[in-house]
Amino acid sequence: MRKIKILAISTSGLARKEGISTVLLDNFSRFDKSAFELHVIAAGAYSYELVQEFEGAGVAIKCLPSRKASLSLYVKAFISLFKREKYDALYIHGSSAIMSIELLIAKMCGCKTRVVHSHNTTCDHKKADKLLRPFFYKLYTDAIACGEEAGKWLYGGRSFLLLKNGRDVNKYRYNEEARLSTRTDLGMGVDELLVGHVGNFNKQKNQKFTLAIFKELLKKNDAAKLYLMGAGTLLDETKNLAAEMGLQDKVIFTGSIGNVHEMLQAMDVMILPSLHEGLPLVAIEWQIAALPSVISDVVTSECAYSDLVSFMPLGDAGAWADKIVEMAAVDRKQLAEKQVELTKEAGFDINQNAVELQRFFVDRCKR
Repeated sequence: MRKIKILAISTSGLARKEGISTVLLDNFSRFDKSAFELHVIAAGAYSYELVQEFEGAGVAIKCLPSRKASLSLYVKAFISLFKREKYDALYIHGSSAIMSIELLIAKMCGCKTRVVHSHNTTCDHKKADKLLRPFFYKLYTDAIACGEEAGKWLYGGRSFLLLKNGRDVNKYRYNEEARLSTRTDLGMGVDELLVGHVGNFNKQKNQKFTLAIFKELLKKNDAAKLYLMGAGTLLDETKNLAAEMGLQDKVIFTGSIGNVHEMLQAMDVMILPSLHEGLPLVAIEWQIAALPSVISDVVTSECAYSDLVSFMPLGDAGAWADKIVEMAAVDRKQLAEKQVELTKEAGFDINQNAVELQRFFVDRCKR
C-alpha cells in the first residue's frame, strides 16, 4: 500500500522546543510509519537536539533557507521541494494568514489536502494577517484548532476540527518517590515551598510580573524558591532584574532543560501570568501531575479541566502570592490517579489524539 506523504511546517520554526514543535513531535512520533511518510521543514537555524528527536521518531527533516532572512530564497526552495517530493498533504501550524504563502505554493503544485492548525488567539503581524485573510480562507482545505478560542481567532465563523494539545499521561503523572528524589537532587527539603514557571523568556510570558509575584510571596514565606525553566531573548534581562530586586539567591534559572517532567514532581505550585496564550501545553502537564497552578485570566478557560487551576487578573502581585499560598496546600498524592482519568476524559491524552489525527489524514487524502 502506498504511504501517505505529509509535509509539516511549524511557523515558530525548530530553533527551540516550544509548544507547536512539541505537539508536532508528540503526534508524529505516534504515527504508523508503515502508512505515513512524514517530513518536517527546518527553515534557517534549528536545534540539533530537536532535529535528532524528530529523526529518532522516524520523521525526515527538510532544511530550507530562513523565511525571515530571505523570503525569495525560502519560496524558491519550498517550490523545488514540493515539486520534487509530490506531497499528498501540507500540514502547517501557526496563528495568522501569513501561512497563505505556503498554502498557495502547495495549491499551485497540485496538493489537494492543505491543512492549517491554529495554536493561538492572536498574532504578531496583525496588518499582514488582516490583508491576507481573504486569500487565506480560499487556500486551505481543512482547518484544525487546539481550542475553541484559537479556532475562532483564525477561522472566524468557519468550521474546524477541535484537536486538543494532548500530553503523555504516563510521563507526567505524579509520583511521590520521584518528588522526594528530585527534591534531594535539588538540595531542597521536604517542606520548602517551590514555585515554578515554564516558558520562553519573552514579552508574552510576562516573567517581569512573575518576579513581582515572587517578591510578594517572600513576605509570606521567606524560605520559598522560584524555578524559572526555559530560555529566550529576555533571559539575561530577567536575570538582571532579579538581581536588582535582590532575588538572586532565591530565583533559579535552569535554562532550557529536557527533564521538565521530573522538575514538576518537585514543585508545589506553578504560575503562568501570560499576556496571551492559545491553549498552553504546560497547563495540561501541570494538571496531569496533580500540580496546582495560578494562571492569568486572559488565558482561555479551556485549558482547565480540574479544580487545580486558579485564574487571576494581572496587576495585583500580592493577590497572586496569596493564591499561591492557598493552592500549595493541595495533597497531590491523593489526587494523582484522579487527575490522569480527568485528563483522558477531557480529551488531552496524546495517544488518543494521535489516533484521531491519523484517521483525519487518511480520510482527507482519500477524497
